[in-house]
Amino acid sequence: LYHHIGFPLQGEAIYYVSPDAFDRQMNLLYQWGYKTISVELLANALKEGAQLPPKPVILTFDDGSETTYTTALPIMQRYNFTGTCYLVYNYVGIPGYLNADQIRGLYAAGWEIGSHGLSHRDLTTRPDRQMDEIVESRRRLQSLLGIPILSFAYPFGVYNDDSLLHIQDAGYIAAVGLGNETLQGYKNRFYLYRQPVEGTDDLKSYSLLLPWRGDVENLPALTIVP
Repeated sequence: LYHHIGFPLQGEAIYYVSPDAFDRQMNLLYQWGYKTISVELLANALKEGAQLPPKPVILTFDDGSETTYTTALPIMQRYNFTGTCYLVYNYVGIPGYLNADQIRGLYAAGWEIGSHGLSHRDLTTRPDRQMDEIVESRRRLQSLLGIPILSFAYPFGVYNDDSLLHIQDAGYIAAVGLGNETLQGYKNRFYLYRQPVEGTDDLKSYSLLLPWRGDVENLPALTIVP
């Protein structure tokens, strides 16, 4: 789970991974043989069975920072990686966040687009808003972008029983939250686990998030990929 690929102007540095650090993380995944997949493919694999690569990984980006398009996309394209971007509908087009054309550009490049709610609200504190945040956000994003919105990311990783009902009623095939587990299953397809990558992580701490590891004590040097 990423947020911004860049440098913070002030505060909240943990949500900003520098472009150089991000490139080195993608390079490590590449050298260790990881292949990116979509949340949709994972959901289908859990529900019905699907062919996955030997070391599948899902790279998600929450909130819709414009750095997802300007910085993360070109770096990931060098490694033939794609990601999943979770949008807050009310953030689309405001300064610092993706506009509709950039979002469509991600989709055209093979990325997956999901919903992160209308306003990034903690769903457990406003039960009266859950219908709008979960169901209406999907409808509005699909209407605005003309692309399928198949999964949802819980703001702050929190949810309750009503959230799960709205997720399924809205037609999502999966939802993602937080957690240190890397083993996903059919029963948690509406709360898939994700591990946040923080701006303070070095390459070794990043490598420890991965389920299939090379030599952590002797991490490979950056390899130039054309």
